Order: sequence, then C-alpha cells, then structure tokens
Amino acid sequence: MRQALNLNRNLHRIVKTARRHPRLATCLLSQLSLQAQAAGQTGLQLDACYQRYLILERLGQAHSMHNELEQGLQVAEQQQLTRPAGLMLLALGRISYTEGAYRDAILYWTRCVDLSKFNRDQVTLVEAHIGLGQIYDALGDRKTAARFHTDAGILLEQLNEPYLLCKQIINLGVNELNTGELQAAENCFLKAKALAEEHAIHEYLAETYWYLGLAASRNAQLALAETHIRTALQLAHACDYVWLEAATLDSLADILRAAGQTEDALAAYATALSYAEKIGSRSQKVRSLAALSELHEQQENWKEALHFARLHQQTTNELSELGTVDKFRELRAYDLSRKSPVEILLELSSNRLLEEGQQSEVLQLISDTALGILHAELVSVHLFDGNGIGLHCHARAGASCTAVRAEMPCQNLPLLMHILQQDEVPLVANDMRLHVVAGEMRALLGQQQLHSVLEIPLRLHGKSVGLLCFAQTSAIRHWSREDVLFGRHLANLIQQVLSHAEHSQTQKQLEARVMERTAALQLQTEQLQQAQQHIYQLSEIGREITSSLDRDTIMEIVYRHVHELMGAEVFAVGIYRPEQETIEFPCNILRGHRMLPYIRDIKDKDLLSVWCVSHQEPIFISDIYTEYQNYISVAGLNKLTVDSAYFADLEKIIPVSNIYVPLTIKGRTIGLIAIQSTHSHAFQRMHLDIAMMLAAYTAIAIENAETYQQLLKAQQILISQEKLAALGSLVAGIAHELNTPIGNSLLTATTLQEQSAIFLRKLTENSLKRSDLNQFSATINNANDLLLRNLMSASDLVSSFKQVSVDQTSQMRRTFNLRKTSLEVIRTLHNLIHKRGHTLEIDIPDDIELNSFPGPYGQILNNFINNAMLHAFDNRENGKMLLRAYKAPDNQVQLIFSDNGKGVEAQNLRRIFDPFFTTKLGQGGSGLGLSIVHNLVTTIMHGSITVDSTPGLGTRFCLSLPLNP
Repeated sequence: MRQALNLNRNLHRIVKTARRHPRLATCLLSQLSLQAQAAGQTGLQLDACYQRYLILERLGQAHSMHNELEQGLQVAEQQQLTRPAGLMLLALGRISYTEGAYRDAILYWTRCVDLSKFNRDQVTLVEAHIGLGQIYDALGDRKTAARFHTDAGILLEQLNEPYLLCKQIINLGVNELNTGELQAAENCFLKAKALAEEHAIHEYLAETYWYLGLAASRNAQLALAETHIRTALQLAHACDYVWLEAATLDSLADILRAAGQTEDALAAYATALSYAEKIGSRSQKVRSLAALSELHEQQENWKEALHFARLHQQTTNELSELGTVDKFRELRAYDLSRKSPVEILLELSSNRLLEEGQQSEVLQLISDTALGILHAELVSVHLFDGNGIGLHCHARAGASCTAVRAEMPCQNLPLLMHILQQDEVPLVANDMRLHVVAGEMRALLGQQQLHSVLEIPLRLHGKSVGLLCFAQTSAIRHWSREDVLFGRHLANLIQQVLSHAEHSQTQKQLEARVMERTAALQLQTEQLQQAQQHIYQLSEIGREITSSLDRDTIMEIVYRHVHELMGAEVFAVGIYRPEQETIEFPCNILRGHRMLPYIRDIKDKDLLSVWCVSHQEPIFISDIYTEYQNYISVAGLNKLTVDSAYFADLEKIIPVSNIYVPLTIKGRTIGLIAIQSTHSHAFQRMHLDIAMMLAAYTAIAIENAETYQQLLKAQQILISQEKLAALGSLVAGIAHELNTPIGNSLLTATTLQEQSAIFLRKLTENSLKRSDLNQFSATINNANDLLLRNLMSASDLVSSFKQVSVDQTSQMRRTFNLRKTSLEVIRTLHNLIHKRGHTLEIDIPDDIELNSFPGPYGQILNNFINNAMLHAFDNRENGKMLLRAYKAPDNQVQLIFSDNGKGVEAQNLRRIFDPFFTTKLGQGGSGLGLSIVHNLVTTIMHGSITVDSTPGLGTRFCLSLPLNP
C-alpha cells in the first residue's frame, strides 16, 4: 500500500514538470511504468503510459506509441480496468485521427464514450466527444460536428477543467470558421485566447493565434494574418508543439505564396512537409505536397513538380482509404431484393397475429423477426413469473438459442435485477468483458463466449416485467442508435402484447383512437418519420428534465430541445403567483442568450400569458397581427415583449408566431411555457402537441424543484432547532454541576461570617479567652480549605465546559485525548443522565490521541446519549449505556456505543440514518439526530458507522475513525 502511494505521488510530481521538461518527464515516466509493473500496480502503469503519450503528442511523436497503447488496452480489458481502458482508447483514437484513419478513430472514440459513461469519467467523455466532432468536421458534416462540440460544452458545465474548456471553444470556433461564420469564429478564438492566457495553457494560446490568423486571411487581412501566424509559430516552437508548427508553417506559406514570395513559400512548405512526416499527419502532408507540386509547376521545374504530384496522389489515396467510413451506404437504397429493418418492423407491427394469436406464439414471432431487424446472433424474451421469484424464457431465436436457460432464479441475478428495477433505459454493452453483469448474462443465456449484449427492459404499469435481450457470440459489436431504437420498438410491441392479454377491452379502445389518429396523420405523410422520432425524443427529454431539481438547469435543457425540435427563437417559463396576482418570468432565453427576469400583472387582460393562465388553455398563433383579437385587444400588440428583459447587447424582437401552454399539476395551474418566433407560420399543429407534452414534463420538473427548495429550507430549520436543543442540554448540565461547589462555598462563607461576628463581640467586651482565639483560628483555617477546594472545583468545571462549548460550536481540527474529551462531553450531560435514572460507563484507554475534530465528535456523542434516553429507555429507568474504544490496524480507532434498551425493529433499522425518520415525531424526536451523526462521521471525520440491534436487548453503534484523517 505504501509503495503504491509513493508511486502515485511520483506520478503527480512528474506530470507537474512535464510541460517545462518534457523529455526528462518522458524518461521518468518510462521508469515509473517499469516500477509500477514490478509492484503489480497495473492501473498506475497504464496511467503513466497515458501521461507519456500526452507529452509525445505535443512533441509530434505520439504515433510511436501506437503498439504500446494497443498492448495497454489489451491488458486493461483482460483485468477489467475500465478507466485505464478508456484512456488507452482515447489516445489511440487521437493517433488514428492525426494519421487520417477516421474509421479507426471513430471505433476507438465510440468505445471510449461507452466506457466513460459507464465509469462516469466525465473528463474522458468530453475528450471523446470533441474528437468525434473533429472527425465529422473533417468529413464535412458541420452540423453533426457542432452538435458533438456543443454536447461537450454541456458536459463541461459540471466540471472545472479550463484546459478542456479551452479545447472545446477552439473546436467550436473551427466549426464556425468552416461554415463561413467568420465573426462568430473570431469571437470563439478570442474567448479561448483569454482562457489560455489566464490559465497558462501555452499550446492552446499558440493555437488561438493560428486560428485568428486563418480568420484574418479569409477576411483578406493578409498583414494581420501573417502577424498572428508568425506569433503562433513562435509560441508553438517555444512549447515544443510540433503539430502546430507544421500547421502554422503551412498557413504562413499560403500567405507568402499569395504575396508573390515564391521562394520563401517553397521553403516554408518544405519545412511544413518535414514536420507533417515527423508527426505522421497525412492531411497536412496532402496540403503541403499539393502546394509544392503547383509552385514547381509554375516555375517549370517539371521533375520536382512530378515528384511531389506523385507523392500527393499516393498520400491522398492512403487518406481516402483510411478515412472512408462506409463506401456502399448510398447503394443500399437500390437493393430491392432485401427489405430494410423499417419495412420489416412495420410489417411485424401490422401483423394480425399480435392481436389474435397466443402469447407464446406471438413472442416467438417477434423473436424470429428481430433477428432480421437487428442482424443479431441471439434473441431471447424473459419474463418474471407471477410472484417475481424466477425469470422465465418465453421465446428465443438464433443458432445457439437452445443453450438459453429456460428458468433462472432471480436470486442468482442480483446485479441484473437491480438494474431492471432501477432503470428504464436500455443496457448497451458493446464489450461484455468490461461489464458488471457479464457473469450473470453468461449464465442466463448459457453462452460462455458472450461478446456484446443489448438489453431492453420490459415494463408494464410502471413495473418491470422482464427484458428483451440481443446478443453477439462471435465478435464484439458496437450497437448503433438505430439498433437501440429498433430494440425499443420491439420491446414496445412485446409490452403491447402483454398489456393486450391483461386488458383486451382497453386495448381495443386504444386501437380505435390510434386508427382515428392514423387517418388524420395520413394527410401529413412527410411528417410520419419525424413524428416517430419526436416520440422517442420527448420521452428522453421528459426523463432528463424530471431528473433535475434545479430550475435553471431545467430551463436550459428544455430550451435546447425546443430549439432543436421547433427552431424556436424565444423560450420562457412563467411561474404563477396567485397570492401576489402576478406571473413571474425568471427564466427566459432569446436565441441562446439569457434575458433578464420580469413580471406580468395577472389583472392585465391584454397579455397572452394572462389569457393562457386564466383560461387554463393553450394558445396557438401563426400570425399575431391577424389572430390577436381571439385573445387580446389591439392594445396588447404593444405588450408582446418587455423592454426591461433585454440586456444592453440583445436585439429587441417582436414575436409573430406564438405558442403558450399552461403548466398544470392535478388541475392546478402553476405557470406556463412560451415558445415564440419572429417569423409568421413558424410553427405547426404538431409543434403544439410537442409543446403540450413538454409542458407536462416541465410542470412536474418545476413542481419538484420548488418542493425540493422548500424541503431544504425545512431541513435547515429543523437542524437549527436540533442545535438549540443541544445548547439547552449543555446549559442545564453546566448549571447543575456548578451548583454543588458554589453552594458549598456560600455555606462556608456564611458560617465564617457568623463566627467572625461572635469573635469581634467578645473582643469588644474584653471577654475573649485563649480557647476562643484558638477555636476561631481553627474555624478560619477550615473555612479557607473548604472555600479553596470548592472554588478550584468550580474553576475546573468552567474550564471543561468552556472547552466542550468551543468544540461543539466549531469544526476546528486539533489533537485531543479521546478519553479526556469524552469525559468532558459526558460531564455536561451527567445531570440529565442521573436525573432520569440511567448510567453511562466509559472504557477508553488513556493513550488514544486523535488529530481530528473534537467538536463534531462531541456532537456525535451528545446525539448518541440523547437518542438512547429518548428511544431506548422509553418509560423505564436503570438504563445502562457503555462507551468503549480501542486502537485498530491501519491507524484507526474503533468506538462502540451500546445500550440495553428496547432495541430497533428490523424494518426501522435500515432507515435509521435517513433524515427526518423518527418513531417519536411530535414527542421530542426530529428525525435528524442520527442523520447528523452519519454525516459528521463520514464527511467531517472521514470514518464509517454501522448499527446492529436486537429488539428487547438493545442497540450498538460501531464507528471506525482514522487517528489522523
């Protein structure tokens, strides 16, 4: 363990020095890989390999590591190290992309995306998204490229990664540059430049200068372009960024060529070619070779021109062969001998056997047909039995289908059962070697060689009823979006069959409605495919927004999808406040930019939003100037937009097409959504249907977000009340403990006062005897001893209480003695424990010292004692509590608090640490005491806590705390 920690620290030290001393860092990382391999730390070995790749990539030598990275990927797959496997795939994809092997790069990066989602490795996921966007950009698909880069930006909102953010902004700018949006591109590059300067990202600072030069060149600003590009070349050389040196030299040569400086251009192209050959970039070689051939041809250097032309043709052929993703996609539409999956699926959907056949016969038909739709090697349908104990195979198809288990107890499939109960989304496993349910799926399907699996959960009435499984047994398969979509359609057919068997009459009514809807949709045949896609998208949107509890996040998600589905320019969410008679618009977006919040008066009848909320009906307007009178008066045309909602740099607009939909929860209107465009007839009735479905999801999400905020406020109030109750107990303990020494001191002082008066009277009357003097002296000495002893005791108590109060009102870290601190806390509660007739014993050695947090520890102990007296010893006396502690291995201390109370029932024990869970609600219990204990132990003191209890015998809490967290 210690060796692994040292190796990990060394890795971080080397990475920090890599940019200043890249070649030294490369050597050190090679040595570290060998050391990690010898120590059996494969994950650390692969991390070092990936860091060395990053350095060599900047130096233009990444291609030299291709074989080593492939070997690393194989090792990671064999040992099921999913995170290092993702890093290897990321690096291999970047090398393939640089070499122009786009097909291989896509395979590497798509696998990387799947693994990163499974591992929740957001950083690697962003890198892979950016890489896929670059491939689509290189292939000329600018729209898809922009979507990948935008998705990467959305993922980055959850991270603090300036390096990746800079990379993502640069690639967005490149996309804008390639589509001719020069101003937008320049804005992206300037934004990335500022970010690179702020965080000292030297290579990206150089890149931004290069791209600014390209943008200036396309604007015919050649002098400015040359200045930027020469700056980029200097910065790239300074940080050993070889790829950028090649690219900037090529761009500089273009400018020199345009300026008529042919010889300088030839030299620059030649140098750029040498750099491109060094880093293995075929795309850069193609540009440099083409330019050299053309320039030599202009100078009538025929031999050189022919030489470079042949090299250019050779490299172009290599690039074309490597970059071709699918040469025969266009020919498939002309293959009339083979039906497409969509045709097969449509034929299956319309088969009368689905409604009239026996369930087993129908399920077998779906399984057989599914083989042809997804071209899978194995298809099976599994359903739970009536009591949910076993999973039965009801249909199977494929060459090896006979090996599928007919029945499997659910207890043998715990991981798969957990996934089926929790998730409604498909389980996509391109590589089963790296999946947690690999063993269970092999057992279920009876396949030892199981490479890829696609599982679609089957649900009925909101409950899991089984699964539809597609498998590949001969080789790994990367399931596409179409595969998943077809799989879900087939799963929907199975769910329809199951529902039909249970609710035949309801199914007939639904079919009648479907037929009516189909007749109407036949008039819009061009929108059929789009409508099917929208249904899928809306279900995904609904799942996405209802899973968020942040109102701003909900707003951004809905706008993004609304803009994509409808092309809307304006999207707004209004919250209806009936007690204030207003509609608040806190979230408004205009063409991707946030607007300022504003408020509408519910009494103003010339507002579309007021009409929508008041009538609880949607509004659909294709042209406001011809349809306004259906909702508002002519005065309302001047109130279509709010001037105060615009930032200074936002252009004001007049919405001509409008969709307003009320947000309704159980018949109660809580607000509305507004979708607008400056163009007339921008929306169709289909868009209103989409908006109404979105409104249903949005209403639930907004209501959830509001409720969540209210719960947070309520929790804070209860926590404050809990702290006040603890403070009251502390004050009561202090008062009782101090009362004894102070009372004794007061009694002694009173006695001394009386004896002094008698002594002075005898002295005045001249009746004082020697015996009186001796007796008075003895009384004074005794009184002094009593006063001093009692006041010293009070002083010690005050010091102890002061330390406890300081600790419990702060979370300062300090070294403290566990026994001493425990006694100080218990002393504050001694009166309460004694008063209720209970006892607390302590068994803690004197030599346990912690460098931790005494305040949270005191709160933990305080809550344990109060919890025992409130719950364990309910209506009884003579309760016994015991606090024990001992040192454990690995610098840990085990702390055990137990009582002999009535114990906790099994159904309550598993919820004992849940916030607000209490069996004494309204009787002194807030439900936060043990929840606070759990949070303090795990988050502040970095320990762990367990509980066990036997009803009638008592409860025991076991804490494992580090001595030096």
